[in-house]
Amino acid sequence: MAETTLEYLKRRLDSEIQSEGLLPLPTDFYSSISAYSQKLKRSSVSGASEVSVRLIATQTRMIESMVRQLLKLRTRKATQQNALLQLLPEERYVCSAEQKFQRRFQTLVEAVSGGQPSFVEFAHLNEAQRNVTVRFVKHVNELVGLDMRRYGPFEAEDVASIPAASADILIAGGDAMEVYTRDDV
Repeated sequence: MAETTLEYLKRRLDSEIQSEGLLPLPTDFYSSISAYSQKLKRSSVSGASEVSVRLIATQTRMIESMVRQLLKLRTRKATQQNALLQLLPEERYVCSAEQKFQRRFQTLVEAVSGGQPSFVEFAHLNEAQRNVTVRFVKHVNELVGLDMRRYGPFEAEDVASIPAASADILIAGGDAMEVYTRDDV
């Protein structure tokens, strides 16, 4: 009897949990799991029965849970063991964002505790000047950003890059939704 994708994923997760070091994964590991999930998704919309749809949804949740556990475990092991090169490229992609966060976090803590107000000011200014891409869900009149520039007016479904502080207010008020670009992901 052939092993199903779900069983295969579970076996890989269990092996990784039991191992102290990183275990090698096939280079196509995540793409093959993703391709299987795509087939599941397609089969659930092509006139499947209600029971089939529920079973597919359950299997999808199981896959998500196991992938989440496996990815967290492998990235934590790699970070602790300084073995990032043993990770698959997709896993290194996730780790690079985590490392960037940790560096920024540590640098800010050191700047505050070490009496470096210039770095704190740099971080403040950098965040104040950051733009966010949003999609408007309803009409919004012209607004003035912290940079004192005018933005808008905007209609529903318009997309714009505006200062983060203004975007936060619009998103919180239900006037816009953040749009994630490839650079953000």
